[in-house]
Amino acid sequence: MSSAGFVQVGTADPNGAATPILVDALAPPFTAMPVRILLTKDFAQVCPPGWPAPPHAVGSNRPYHPETFAAGTTLTLFANVAAALVAAGAGTAA
Repeated sequence: MSSAGFVQVGTADPNGAATPILVDALAPPFTAMPVRILLTKDFAQVCPPGWPAPPHAVGSNRPYHPETFAAGTTLTLFANVAAALVAAGAGTAA
């Protein structure tokens, strides 16, 4: 699910409340430094068309693909994705 100007990059708590994580696709998302975040809820990452691999996947020799990360995992994400997870109550700055 998405609305004008926003793209869904994942779902927080996919097996519970299933909160979509949306970021503004019209704003330049990659100009801010990546942010480390500690997940407080599970996060099901999706791969929006044209969206580059998140910082935590760069250099991992794994293709960027839909993946679920458990609560307690620390990830390095684009700043706008990290902010959306924090706003959804699904993560804290690490």
